[in-house]
Amino acid sequence: MLLPPRLEEHAYQVYDWVLENREVDYPAMAADLGLHPSELRDAVDTLVAWRLLRELPDRSAIVAARPDAALAEAMLPLENAITRHRLEVSRTRDEFDRLMSVYLVAGEQSVTEPLSCADDVDHALSDLAGSCTREVLVANPGKDPAPRALRQTLWGETGLREGVRVRVLYQHPSRLDATTREHTSAARRAAAEVRTVGELHDRIVVFDRQVAVLIGEGAQAGMVVRETSVVDFLARVFDRSWEQGLDFAGEAGRQHEVRELADSVQQSIVRLLVQGIRDEEIARRLDISVRTCRRHIAKVMDRLGSESRFQAGYLLRKRGWEFLINSSDHRERDVR
Repeated sequence: MLLPPRLEEHAYQVYDWVLENREVDYPAMAADLGLHPSELRDAVDTLVAWRLLRELPDRSAIVAARPDAALAEAMLPLENAITRHRLEVSRTRDEFDRLMSVYLVAGEQSVTEPLSCADDVDHALSDLAGSCTREVLVANPGKDPAPRALRQTLWGETGLREGVRVRVLYQHPSRLDATTREHTSAARRAAAEVRTVGELHDRIVVFDRQVAVLIGEGAQAGMVVRETSVVDFLARVFDRSWEQGLDFAGEAGRQHEVRELADSVQQSIVRLLVQGIRDEEIARRLDISVRTCRRHIAKVMDRLGSESRFQAGYLLRKRGWEFLINSSDHRERDVR
């Protein structure tokens, strides 16, 4: 134990009595203070431990010492321990700084860097955003918000360097999600550009077209990718999706915007349907319910005048998606 026990009220009473009487006299203290002998012994032991009571050199008596001198003497072991711990902390930091330098050099040489948990993802996003100088591309499928570190950096308190362009892609159903609309409004206020598309396969963030972060489900894991050809491919895929996207300001859509959104959702459903993909997988890719997906399919078949999906596929290949858009009975508005 570096410090003696705390000073209780009995210790203050005993110290005051000894200071006034210049001796330790247990019977007299018990009579004057009304304390039990065990309470007196505990108080005296504590005061001695704190150097507030000291025995005279000739051992003739125990007297009260100056509190400031007693404190300086009592605190010396603790101050020495703090100094040792500070030196140990400094030495450990130096060792880990050396390891970090090795880690960063290895990371620059490696084309991939695995991220094992959400904290690793947040740290990687924050570091890369802090060094970004030109452009950030964010593809965020589903209705889950972008990782917290990314939101804070791109359109939050931290902020990017001035002049960095930010483009964000969500899926169409995210327009109907209140949390996504709130984040989108914040992003737009920070000068980010936001659009929605029918399909987004992975959550990806690309910085300056030089490094990408692939984020797993729920941001529980991910990977930093520095391979030039891979990052370039991801950026070009983003660009193609961006060109097909619909601007999103974070507000509930007007009637014509809802119809345009429904067109885009149905176009994605039809394209996947023609490829022979099952309803459940189509719904998962487009972040809509299976029931909604099937309702879209039924209405597309009705507009085509087809009696089976096989026939619908044949007619779509023959007539093209434009036939559905231009059909007079096109009234689809359901994108949930």
